[in-house]
Amino acid sequence: MHKGVVRPSRADGSGLEAWVEISIRNDAGEFRGVEAVVDSGFTGWLALPFSAISYLNLYPSGTRFGILADGREEESGYCEAVVNWHDHPMDIWVDIMGNTPLIGTDLLSGSRLIIDWWDGGDVIIEERTPPA
Repeated sequence: MHKGVVRPSRADGSGLEAWVEISIRNDAGEFRGVEAVVDSGFTGWLALPFSAISYLNLYPSGTRFGILADGREEESGYCEAVVNWHDHPMDIWVDIMGNTPLIGTDLLSGSRLIIDWWDGGDVIIEERTPPA
């Protein structure tokens, strides 16, 4: 289970976002925590800004195209990484983009997401077995 908190994204207290800390293995084999926003509109695994890629000493593997929320197609770098997800190491693709780490729906697959949608509310991601 992963737990987090809902926080405002703007100084005026608006723009609530669900934040969760996830553990990502760096190039030395150590897991390091990174806080990321749960983004149900992002269909990838994980997106990290270049600053987080540098912090983890991950190395770009190449580039690929993705479709942004406004419909534009954009090329971005990606790398391979291992996250500790539901107490299991999982190999994933990480898009190198943006300014805020994002958890996408590919990583959420097989999970239940519960959010108390107010400032300070709980965010819970539980491992679930999909029905047959």
